[in-house]
Amino acid sequence: MNRFISLAAAGAVTVSMLAGTAGAQNFAPNAFTDVPTNHANYEAIEHLRKNNVLKGYTDGTFKAERRISRAEFVTLITNPYILDTEQLNNCLTEELAEDDKTVFFSDVRRDMWYADEVCLAKIKKLIDGYPDGTFRPGRYVSFVEAAKIIAGTFSLQTNVEPTGEQWYRGYVEKLDELNAIPMSVSTFAEKLTRGEMVEILYRLKTSTTNKSSKTYGNLR
Repeated sequence: MNRFISLAAAGAVTVSMLAGTAGAQNFAPNAFTDVPTNHANYEAIEHLRKNNVLKGYTDGTFKAERRISRAEFVTLITNPYILDTEQLNNCLTEELAEDDKTVFFSDVRRDMWYADEVCLAKIKKLIDGYPDGTFRPGRYVSFVEAAKIIAGTFSLQTNVEPTGEQWYRGYVEKLDELNAIPMSVSTFAEKLTRGEMVEILYRLKTSTTNKSSKTYGNLR
């Protein structure tokens, strides 16, 4: 089941867009009303919408400028259009014990809307938690954090130093090489928006390299 909803910083669900829940809807059949054709991320958003990766809000909007949470991000990268999960169709029952109440992390309950996606991403070795054993699903995703996870998602070959202050350099340089960094991204630590994340995934998925892109040297 593919899901994409917005979380507040504390992790509370603001609008329910889960398939199968009351008031929910399927993948958006029409273009989002707040993403005009001249929007910087229009092509990317439309492409992923048409390929059943994105859902909007009940009022027909997408809210591309809202920052994206770790839980939302995981639902994007584990979507079947982005990641091959054919052999892990039922991660929660196949990879966890029946009496497990949480999914690899102490703050990811088995009954949460993103639990299966977290399970898939962890099994695929795409995500890590924090030293205290949490995943912090409501925390916003920084650009460098996303760069590392996306590199793993697309199996990108990178030159990475395992430790040090610039642990992210190889991942960012690879996105730079592939022209996959949106021009709206300014800093390494910047919290990405929904639109920016979709733009990065779109460029990599479709091998789009003819769009303007920030470089490693442009970021601060």
